[in-house]
Amino acid sequence: MSAPSALPAGPRVSVVIAAYNAAATLGETLRSVLAQNCADVEVVVVDDGSTDATRAMLEAEAPRVRAIHQQNAGIGAARNRGMREARGEFIALIDADDVCEPGRLRIQLDYLLAHPDVLLCSTDFSSFDDSGPIEASSIGSYYSRCSASHGGVRARYDRHAGFTLPVAACGRAAGSEVASHSGRVFEQLLLGNFIHPPTVMFRREALELAGNFDPSIRIACEWEWLVRVAHAGPVGYIDLPLLRYRRSASQISSSPAMNLDSLRVATAMQRRYARLRVLEPRVIRRQLGQLELQAAYAMAPARRIVAFALLASSVLRRGVLGPLTLPTCARVFLPSAALRGLRAARRRLHPAS
Repeated sequence: MSAPSALPAGPRVSVVIAAYNAAATLGETLRSVLAQNCADVEVVVVDDGSTDATRAMLEAEAPRVRAIHQQNAGIGAARNRGMREARGEFIALIDADDVCEPGRLRIQLDYLLAHPDVLLCSTDFSSFDDSGPIEASSIGSYYSRCSASHGGVRARYDRHAGFTLPVAACGRAAGSEVASHSGRVFEQLLLGNFIHPPTVMFRREALELAGNFDPSIRIACEWEWLVRVAHAGPVGYIDLPLLRYRRSASQISSSPAMNLDSLRVATAMQRRYARLRVLEPRVIRRQLGQLELQAAYAMAPARRIVAFALLASSVLRRGVLGPLTLPTCARVFLPSAALRGLRAARRRLHPAS
């Protein structure tokens, strides 16, 4: 069990937020960060070429918030700019539409101070949308490899311990104990991400060892960067939802292009780390086949030829057959009118689905 550590004199945490046309949500995000009970915190927001009222909102928050404006370059480039400008020994990320739970920064800072070998720590998160709360713990539903059928998030790490909360959070009193996990998860992350980027806090040393985000990767740059960090050293996880994650149809993770970008990144990473031989060829083949299948399903309505090529590779080249194969075939081969008829029939048979 880890006891709360005393804060060293003047530790600085930099919170880096990449914002693009975030005027509708950024105010709530900033309020949740500025209300944190953690000493010596700076907030750095990179306005990534917004065309809405984001700039005006940031000007109203000065000097409590340090704003940096740049032409639109994508989330990787925006986060890199923010991290370059940040002065903190520890850097925390949050998206411009999410909300920090009270105590988040203090708890993660205390954890990293108590575990000097850990480069980065993440946490569980709850989720909500415009209608209200969705679920109190989302790590297992958002990341399939953290679901109960895959052993939960605990199965992704090899060290397990209790962690004593330095402050009250999420209905837990200060001094109460929560589960935490840590270890070398490089091999696990190669098979797919399970670290939620808006929940992470990391040492500046992580950037020195792993480098910055790759700005050429437009969507899945966070997963690729987390793999590099995990290759450099241990990472940790606090089993407490310290972030409220906003779900909406417009977010990047809801885009069909996310699946295609993840496939490209996975292929590139398997090539880069092939010399390490940490994964068996059959495991790699199945992972890439599953990603091809997911991309084919997502791309089928708009780009059937691309979807057909991905589906064929998944089945014929990778040998992947799963629950998603038949629905993907239907989306690729059936006319749009037939698909609409099938969906209507399914709704009649299963009104609640």
